[in-house]
Amino acid sequence: MSGSIRWPMIAALAIAIAGCGGGGGRSSPPPPSSEGLWVPNFATSNIVEFDAQERAHSGEPTPALTNTSTSLGDPDGVTFDESKNMWVTNCEDPVTLYGTITAFSHQQLEQLRTSPAPAPLVTLSDDGNGDIFECPYGADFDQAGNLWTVNRYLRNLIEFTPAQLAAGGVQFPNTQITSTDFDTPLGSNFDKADTIWMTDFAQDEIYGFTAASLTAASGTIALLTPDIINSSASLLGPSAIAFDAAGNQWVANCLGPTVTEFAPPTASGSPTPLVVIASTPVTTPSGSAPSLACPEGLAFDHNGNLWVSNATSDNAGSIAEFSLAQLAASGSPVPAVFLDSNSAATNISQPVLVSFGP
Repeated sequence: MSGSIRWPMIAALAIAIAGCGGGGGRSSPPPPSSEGLWVPNFATSNIVEFDAQERAHSGEPTPALTNTSTSLGDPDGVTFDESKNMWVTNCEDPVTLYGTITAFSHQQLEQLRTSPAPAPLVTLSDDGNGDIFECPYGADFDQAGNLWTVNRYLRNLIEFTPAQLAAGGVQFPNTQITSTDFDTPLGSNFDKADTIWMTDFAQDEIYGFTAASLTAASGTIALLTPDIINSSASLLGPSAIAFDAAGNQWVANCLGPTVTEFAPPTASGSPTPLVVIASTPVTTPSGSAPSLACPEGLAFDHNGNLWVSNATSDNAGSIAEFSLAQLAASGSPVPAVFLDSNSAATNISQPVLVSFGP
């Protein structure tokens, strides 16, 4: 398995259908929130951070911070624990090729300007046989501090306890959940009720496992049917999932290319989306790019604005911000802010599951 060859077909499809929809003049950007937007660059195997200043205006910004640790390999997602340590899912690693989860301390993040290639604080590794990891993707902490991650190619959802995270090394997951419904699970996220949600790229579905189901499965290897399955016809290659302040569910559709909003899901079915944001051409320093092109990551800032990472837009990807007002109705709005990859792709390079953090 090699994560570096996983996207060519997807990218080609996304490029072929991107750029449709209406244009329009650029709206004035809202004041940016103060937290940092952390971006895993899959193609260059690094993590970059864009601070409030760099997110205030469209263009080809230079990241405020860059993590070039040699432990990073095709990073897919970043998440933060209560101590503001960063945890990164790596689709591949140079030893086993099955992937790792690496952690960097808050102090290491603060020192990236002078020490941009830190050794990880903790590394969770595979046993060399692909029994633990095979391209770990989405990663999320529950309220008890357990880390849940989705294995794209093992097609499962696994959990590590705080004690396992502290120990590092080869840790067989405390909990492993598989399902006959899983095909290509990617992004994941917890809602306010502690239900974990997963996107399935190939099945065009969203799966939810309630807190009760996770508790019942804890410490076991369980074959489960998801408690809730969203099979909406508007899901086209779903890759990431996020929740707004009202609890509504937002999904990035790589093959749409769209971002869709659903009311808080309570039962399986094929719901009609509340809002569908479609692609439109955006003026860039080098010409034009689609506002959405294989959207792979979603993150809300503290002001309620939605930031979307595009894997294939323009040179090597982009990040589009849609303001709270733009998310109120369906359409093809010009992003309030559009961060574009430069010609050398040294700032943005196939960005995946973005996250806000320290």
